Amino acid sequence: MTYIDYMNQFWQMNRSVEFSSNEVFLYFYLLNECNIRGWQNPFEHPNKIIVLATGISEKTVIEVRNRLQQKGLINFEAGKRNAKSPIYYLLDVSKTGSKKVSKTVSKKVSKTGNLNIKTKENKTINSLRVCVGDLFSENSFFDKSLDDCYMELKKNQHWAETLTMNTRSAGYHEFTLDSFYEYLERFFMKLQNEGETAKAPKDAMSYFSRWLELKLKNEKDERRTNKSGARGNSIPGAVNPGSNASGSASDSQADGLKEWINGLPIGQ
Repeated sequence: MTYIDYMNQFWQMNRSVEFSSNEVFLYFYLLNECNIRGWQNPFEHPNKIIVLATGISEKTVIEVRNRLQQKGLINFEAGKRNAKSPIYYLLDVSKTGSKKVSKTVSKKVSKTGNLNIKTKENKTINSLRVCVGDLFSENSFFDKSLDDCYMELKKNQHWAETLTMNTRSAGYHEFTLDSFYEYLERFFMKLQNEGETAKAPKDAMSYFSRWLELKLKNEKDERRTNKSGARGNSIPGAVNPGSNASGSASDSQADGLKEWINGLPIGQ
């Protein structure tokens, strides 16, 4: 199966079995990892890398992958801590007979109506109504050229306004929408300088958010340090070497010295 085949398979299943946001996120993350490895299937991938890349806790990753397996999209072999990483296998639904699984799950879900699932952070999501299109475009999980990625993020007005508002709420009251676009451009220049040529928009959003937070904090600390240094270097009552007061004092001293020399009884 190709990348497009797996995507089409997922969205076809989504018509009968809708997925939670974490299920969507993890499946497309695994799909992208398989693609990066040249479609090595199955492939080994540590939980800690998934946690760092997605922001999902390890406990949630384990729960979500179990649900994806039950719905027939993946198989996996659990890893052993500090010894072996989990192994994931992306399934071809048409060959595994997983359609029966999806129909069974669909019937169970339809009987219960809209299920509310509490996440670890006590945020409630609707497992039947949240899909990737509500959060990001369908192809935001896949690598694009750096220029295309930059243009997609730049055009995402809702994200730009949300991040700007949250940044101001975090104490950076002078941060504006214009500031956002300025820092976004600087961020992509940084990626270019580091040799990056492609980036998935979803990954770029996450990395930019963390980079911006650190950047603003460092700049704030630097301004505070410079201000403290300027206050510490100012000496009350000190005379500027180039000031008139200093010049007058020097002239007075020179005149006094001249008079003393002339008053010496030399040769008299």
